[in-house]
Amino acid sequence: MGRVKQTWQPWHPVLTALLLLFGLSGCTGLGAVSAIPGAMYGMVANQFSGEEESFAYNMDMTLAATQQALLEMQIDIDIVEIRNDGSYGIAFDNNKLEGKISLSKQTPTLTTVYIRVRTLTRKESVERVIIQMIGAELKKLPPGVHLRRGKLHNLRAKADIHSRRVGWYRPGARLDAHRSMTKGWLQVKMPSGKMAYLKGKINLGETG
Repeated sequence: MGRVKQTWQPWHPVLTALLLLFGLSGCTGLGAVSAIPGAMYGMVANQFSGEEESFAYNMDMTLAATQQALLEMQIDIDIVEIRNDGSYGIAFDNNKLEGKISLSKQTPTLTTVYIRVRTLTRKESVERVIIQMIGAELKKLPPGVHLRRGKLHNLRAKADIHSRRVGWYRPGARLDAHRSMTKGWLQVKMPSGKMAYLKGKINLGETG
């Protein structure tokens, strides 16, 4: 994961946030973040590589197929970012690999998927496997399906529950997060590098 930036907190300057969200419903559910040293992730040092493919399906179908493909591979989506141009960014991590996916609309019925994955071993292209899984899911999913957001909570553009929604996050995900200047709110880095906000708190815990 990335590193938590030091602001006004009297903490170790390099911390990675482990987001442990309570199972509260709705977009205002509070979460607790346990910060652990960023050096723990140093062993995951394999470089990112990328794979890209376009599918003759609309954005909603492709986004739903991506979610289902990752689920079939036992990979949970951590963040879904809504971008201003109508594209989406996804971040995922299952302790063995981590990566990002960008979905861009070329036409109303053509969507390009770009995947970058970092993993401990590379016996074969993980990106290519995910691409193939997305293609297979697109052939099986019924028309009109959408991203399933039942287990996702909202990310906001500002530290205000009434501000614009800029994405969703999964409770329990590891996120690059730190306290914002607004009490009770955390600032979280999205796949594009832009920041979003969620209600929560950070707790320092043992790293084992």
